[in-house]
Amino acid sequence: MKKTYEIAGQVMGFFDAFKGSRPAIDNNNILIVRGRSRKVIPLSDFEAKLIEIGEIIGGNEIDSNSDKLEEILKEGDKNIQESDIVTNTVDTHGFMKVKNDLESMGLVVEYKIFELPNFDVIIAIWEDKNEIPPLYVEVTVSEHKG
Repeated sequence: MKKTYEIAGQVMGFFDAFKGSRPAIDNNNILIVRGRSRKVIPLSDFEAKLIEIGEIIGGNEIDSNSDKLEEILKEGDKNIQESDIVTNTVDTHGFMKVKNDLESMGLVVEYKIFELPNFDVIIAIWEDKNEIPPLYVEVTVSEHKG
């Protein structure tokens, strides 16, 4: 089993979002898995839960305002472009646009970026602002070259 699957599996299992989860992109360098859970996490616990799963996978958190985020997104975009899926270029502006679009639909979104020895991991969770299920989970595991 590829290490990307192990990391993504830990994340999806932690949020009880394994059942029905599926890869959105899967190639040799990147795995993006989306799923949903019937579990409801209080909105006030979003950040703590993301920090907890980051510790479980052994990641070092990257500040979302750092220059490192731009590097991680560019590397991930390069990995995505190696797949057959046509996408727009990913950068911090597009990343934040998606977050803002979800929030404009009445969802609360939280994400964290973690660096592991050979991978960058972005975990995003969102749910209705009234804490109505489902909880959506997306994890991106991207190989990095440094």
